[in-house]
Amino acid sequence: MQVRNSQFEKSLLNKIARLATSLEREVEKELKVSFALTFSQFRVLNALGTLGEASQSSLAAGLEVTPAVVTRQAEVLAARGLLVATLNPRSKREKVLRLTPKGEDAVVEAGRVVLDRQKLILADLSLKDETAFERGLRQ
Repeated sequence: MQVRNSQFEKSLLNKIARLATSLEREVEKELKVSFALTFSQFRVLNALGTLGEASQSSLAAGLEVTPAVVTRQAEVLAARGLLVATLNPRSKREKVLRLTPKGEDAVVEAGRVVLDRQKLILADLSLKDETAFERGLRQ
């Protein structure tokens, strides 16, 4: 087992955190301008686009946020007609969320913008560097 220098780990973790924050800010700028969405709202829509429907608690667990975050975002998104919330038949204290047709369109369009922005941000990386970066993140 190889022992790593804790300064290296702190430095690497700090760089990864800064990169993630920077990428999120860049993507959120575009989402706000083009769709009036925050990154957090996009994550909720995108997850529902993948899942079809989900309880607030399972969605929160999947997104690694608190149920209160999902509740706040769902209220905003429902008011904009992007999702609907119905009572969960298994738990009267919880709601099940699903996209409306308008929400489905927003996920597709915003998803394209997010991917385009990501490509632009990573455009300076060579294919070799991008591959190495992805491999490193997977490990």
